[in-house]
Amino acid sequence: QASRTALSFPELASGMNPMDGIFVPTFGAYYLCETMLLPFVAIRIIGLDKQSGTVKLLLQLPLTSASLCRIKAAAMGIIWLLSLLPAVVVLILWQRFGGHIAFAELLVLLAGHGLYSMTVICIAMFAAAISDSLPTAAMICLAITLGSWILDFSVSGQGNSLLATVGTFSLTAMLRQFENGLLSSSHIAAFLCIGLFFFLLTVIWLHPGKRMLSRLGKALLVLTVLTGIFVAAAYFPTSLDVTENRRHSFSIADAEALQRLSEPLTVTVHLNTNDSRLFDLEHDLLAKLRRTTPYLTVNYVQSKADGLFSAAADESYGLIEYDYSNRHDQSYSNSQEEILPILYKLADIQKPHEPEQTYPGYPLAADAAGSMWWFYILLPVFFLGAGLYIRKRS
Repeated sequence: QASRTALSFPELASGMNPMDGIFVPTFGAYYLCETMLLPFVAIRIIGLDKQSGTVKLLLQLPLTSASLCRIKAAAMGIIWLLSLLPAVVVLILWQRFGGHIAFAELLVLLAGHGLYSMTVICIAMFAAAISDSLPTAAMICLAITLGSWILDFSVSGQGNSLLATVGTFSLTAMLRQFENGLLSSSHIAAFLCIGLFFFLLTVIWLHPGKRMLSRLGKALLVLTVLTGIFVAAAYFPTSLDVTENRRHSFSIADAEALQRLSEPLTVTVHLNTNDSRLFDLEHDLLAKLRRTTPYLTVNYVQSKADGLFSAAADESYGLIEYDYSNRHDQSYSNSQEEILPILYKLADIQKPHEPEQTYPGYPLAADAAGSMWWFYILLPVFFLGAGLYIRKRS
């Protein structure tokens, strides 16, 4: 329906992005499954072996607890890959209808959900390893995953506080970066370190013959090493914008010009954390500058006046100052069109000229009513039949 309007008014076509309109919502359903359903499967494959005593028998074989955990994790990985079958059907149907697929963005989206699922599986395995019952393990796992979810909501509007910094590495917030088409080294490292941390804790706790003091010592060692790795990765962050419309980046010419800034650029922002202008500035201009400018420092000056109107009474409130190479300029605007000329003037760089390239958009007006049979009849029957067959064989 939206595409029919865009086909009639071409200026609206740029808003027809298949990634935002089709694929991210489709995988939004996977996010719920990965958070609410996948952990219970991982808990059962560990918890049932513990309750029945199978773990003790398996560890008497030439099989270490690390090997056992790897086998369980590999089995969960196969389960996750099988769960992607409906998404594959979505891709096939979308392309059959004539839809556009940006494969780079799609691969980043898949990578994000894969890392998120891996982390949740490792958390669930650890919860099952330290618990004596399946319900307790489920409560521990949900406390961690849903706690990360709540943290993501609680940091909204916190500006640049410590809580907001911690919130950027919640599981939900990190997954959102992949959904937005950003491939960030710090978020990849965070996912891998968190997942590996809980996986190694599972290895440590799964063996029933280890003493508690030995377990705690090994856990502390694992925490120290992985924290060091994560801090090192976060200290030198790199990111890649794979979106077709470059919504997280400057134009190619502007990016090349800003990368030539060889001296430190200091930006001083006179805005309070609860100001919506700071939110817009952070998620647009400053985020792009951090990924482009080699030497950038951002200072935040909070208004001493409290309240909406008292803060506005401060003459410097809302001011954004720019310092580069002993040159100074300032503006109240947070618009990229007004700020970039200021930076070029400070750096004595001629403003680059390039033909304006607009994202064309990919509107698609097609009737997909017939595809409901795949999702409501064929795929459920297929999974039900496969489950009954496997259950009968076992």
